[in-house]
Amino acid sequence: MVESIRTERLLLRRARAEDAVALHPIFTDPEGMRYWSTLPHENLAQTEEWLASMIDAPADTSDDFILDLDGRAIGKLGCWRLHDVGYMLGREHWGHGYAGEAMAAFLAHRRRMGSTEITADTDPGNLPSIRLLERHGFVETGRAENTWLIGGVWHHSIYWRKDL
Repeated sequence: MVESIRTERLLLRRARAEDAVALHPIFTDPEGMRYWSTLPHENLAQTEEWLASMIDAPADTSDDFILDLDGRAIGKLGCWRLHDVGYMLGREHWGHGYAGEAMAAFLAHRRRMGSTEITADTDPGNLPSIRLLERHGFVETGRAENTWLIGGVWHHSIYWRKDL
């Protein structure tokens, strides 16, 4: 298992339990969590539990990384379940190109690992995420309504695929 990937500005590395403190503000931000698969976290224990599931995920079915900027966890990108990529970045880091930089490095990594495709699922309203996927060569493969019930509200999906 590859432990880390270096980009120009970021280190994509495996998660550590102590990352929970840095990641918790990201997972409590309602705007940042708007298109995530759960409601914002209510307490640090919830973030610790989420992080533990990332750390404990089997290497043969998961390939997930923390985005580290200058020694601080600022988000995550990777496949919690292969081959479906997901990502989250703290709002103060939006618009600086970090997600694109990390995505390019991750896709090259998965290609080296022998993956033939990566998939993704976005909410139709998540335009920055849609643009990120399109910039990296993902193509839309379908749409579905009422795919995620989060906090009593149904969300919809656009499905994506990138051949590696």
